[in-house]
Amino acid sequence: MTEIDNKFSSFRERWNGRASTWDTEILMPEHYANFEEGYRKFLDFEIVVLDAFPKALVGIDLGCGTGIAAEPLSKKVEQLFLLDVAEQMLKEAKKKYPNADIFHESATAIPLDDNSVDVAVSRGVLISHLPQGEYKNFLSEVHRILRPGGLFVFDFLNNLETADFHLSSEKTVFTRQGISEELKEHGFGDLVFDGLDTNRVLRVATVK
Repeated sequence: MTEIDNKFSSFRERWNGRASTWDTEILMPEHYANFEEGYRKFLDFEIVVLDAFPKALVGIDLGCGTGIAAEPLSKKVEQLFLLDVAEQMLKEAKKKYPNADIFHESATAIPLDDNSVDVAVSRGVLISHLPQGEYKNFLSEVHRILRPGGLFVFDFLNNLETADFHLSSEKTVFTRQGISEELKEHGFGDLVFDGLDTNRVLRVATVK
């Protein structure tokens, strides 16, 4: 039994069921993914950070879904990898990026060599794509595949008091200090944050 079949089966099933309609759903202002304009803010932050980063050859979108966060990354790198636990999401992403290499795998078991990636982006993995407690494996894997000086851009839950959402699973919430300590523990360096402490989700860029 693979890791996807074991630990991630519920995530795989849920996101496979959303794949064909996801791009349409997130155009709806009232959709939960658009709370505090989360998608737009992530893309804006990603673009700014990527523009300031030196030339990159290899990039990966972890938990890529239909490939929304991969768009700015695809313009930055020569080789693009897309990874997700949901094969139907990957099929949708592949339509947009036919030249990308696809990995049907979890972000805690990335099938790439050590020090092989210049940029990793991840919108939503720490929010709704990992079982409770798996975030340390995720951070370790990202650090492993990044080259020294490599860039990691992602978002995380900061404050669950901002809205009364029905949570589909238990969530791991971090403060700025908390995520900073976790990143330092896993070998990451300088940090740039985006968002307010009162926001439900914050974004951060860090380097190996």
